[in-house]
Amino acid sequence: MKDSQPRTIYLADYQAPDYLVDHTELTFDLDPQATLVTSRLKIRRNPEVTKAGESLPPLWLDGVDLELLSIAENGELLPAQRYQEKPGGLALAVDQAEFELEIQTRIAPESNTSLEGLYLSNGMYCTQCEAEGFRKITF
Repeated sequence: MKDSQPRTIYLADYQAPDYLVDHTELTFDLDPQATLVTSRLKIRRNPEVTKAGESLPPLWLDGVDLELLSIAENGELLPAQRYQEKPGGLALAVDQAEFELEIQTRIAPESNTSLEGLYLSNGMYCTQCEAEGFRKITF
């Protein structure tokens, strides 16, 4: 998915997240034109923002210039109606308060000239994930 227009984010826009990521595992199969990234995230509903009887909100994961290959919840591939790629990320319908999410994406470090995420510089793989570069590696 290609990057949308830059937008200004103000401090007043920040709020506690609906979900917390307790564990992250990343696997890279490096290739200059087609690096495969597999992410495994252990996710749970944030108890600080949960209200009694409230339904589970969708999970939003930022992502830019990524090719989504697969997405699985607790080891089961998700049907297309459970998620939607949108400009700037991925929206996931959630039906459990705790789950493991596995996402496989493909990126092209060789053509990444933004100096964010994973890119090649003089033949060397480099990463820059501060503060928003991670969204160019995986959702």
